Amino acid sequence: MRCSLLGLLLLPATLLAGQPTVTTEVEKPAPWNATLSTGWDSLYMFRGVNQIPGFDGYGSSISWTSLDVSIPLSEADTLTIGTWAAFGLGDTDYKEIDTTATLAHQIGNLSLTCGYALYTVLNVPNGLYANELSAGATYEWKLGGITLTPGLQYTFELGPNLGHRGYVEQCSSYLDARIDAEIPLWRDIVSLAPWTALGTNFRYNVTESGEPFTGTDHIEGGIGLPITLREGVTLTPYVATSCQWRDLTGTRAVTWWGGGSLSIAF
Repeated sequence: MRCSLLGLLLLPATLLAGQPTVTTEVEKPAPWNATLSTGWDSLYMFRGVNQIPGFDGYGSSISWTSLDVSIPLSEADTLTIGTWAAFGLGDTDYKEIDTTATLAHQIGNLSLTCGYALYTVLNVPNGLYANELSAGATYEWKLGGITLTPGLQYTFELGPNLGHRGYVEQCSSYLDARIDAEIPLWRDIVSLAPWTALGTNFRYNVTESGEPFTGTDHIEGGIGLPITLREGVTLTPYVATSCQWRDLTGTRAVTWWGGGSLSIAF
């Protein structure tokens, strides 16, 4: 039996007449998300310096725990508030608690950040502090299945100054130039995460003689092995090395260290 064109056009309306209207709800983004992490490092290396040097030329390992809470402010802006607590292991009573706030703005693959950090060292009478401002930029490149992320971060020390419960020189600063990569190995479960970084010092680090200086001071590289145990849960062992040429206090010319972390996103 043949149908007219008008009949074909009216058929869907006829079939749907009297049927309830089906609406599709748009899923709203979560008002916040968080990541809880804990880990162990065989040395506490920070900006090219061994922070807890020992008599053996290496130093103490540390255990640490962090919590970061991210709050989307708009489609392009995110505020992240975090805390990080570290404890020296072995013969040291080193204790440190840091608090950070970072605002990130996304423009395509480019991420711009500005932030504040309060570093507190607790294993000395009355504690030592550093207030720090930062600004950074990263750009994400996709090369087939490989992701490359070069970035720069500049930090400026607000104080307090040395001798006034500060542990770095007031108005000193530091510049990190870094490239991170992610290379999938097996499905979405195992990948390689190599990185390399070059540090440039502006009177932030000092030499063994206690003299501040300006200029590049170290280059480091490492490789992690992120393993997704289940959705939102990642185990990451790593190994790293750093080479410094400024006789940085408490730090060998070539230093190797390693460790691992477990992160839970929720």
